[in-house]
Amino acid sequence: MTLHEQLTHEIRSGPRGPQVGAFFDLDQTLFAGFSATAFTRDQFSSGRLSPRDLLDSARATLSFTLGRTGFSSFVTATSAVYRGMKESVLEEAGRQAFEKYLATEIYPESRAIVKAHQDMGHTVAIITSATRYQADPVAEELGIDHVLYTRLGVEDGVLTGGGVRPTCYGEGKAEAARSLTAKYDLDHE
Repeated sequence: MTLHEQLTHEIRSGPRGPQVGAFFDLDQTLFAGFSATAFTRDQFSSGRLSPRDLLDSARATLSFTLGRTGFSSFVTATSAVYRGMKESVLEEAGRQAFEKYLATEIYPESRAIVKAHQDMGHTVAIITSATRYQADPVAEELGIDHVLYTRLGVEDGVLTGGGVRPTCYGEGKAEAARSLTAKYDLDHE
């Protein structure tokens, strides 16, 4: 039995059908690394982020990491630089960052596990604190239809420079999972 067969044996010998939910985080779960790092790196190298923007982002990250600010404040601080930008620019930036830095970082084991759930007809979802600009390219690559994420403010296709609460972090992530479970009447124990 191959490693992937061992990893997926329990899934493949369990119940079939869409009432079974399989929820995955994004960063450090489906792939090695952090999508925000790849995204920021691409934004900086493309000139969409200035050195000052990068420094402000690093300060916000440090403040969040040290517990001085909450996740929602962190999202607001790091997304302020995008105020007035067309959302389509970030959609394209997310695809570029994925192709340049993340496509090769998806764990083969993750691919096998996701595929096993899909083959069993399970409801497969990514639930992540990342934005859709980071998560959608991964979901597309893996054929995952349901993606719950931290939303940025958008009005008429233009970013407002803030986040939408609740963010998909901590209790917000748990609420997103409960919402998906209720919407699709998934089994839960």
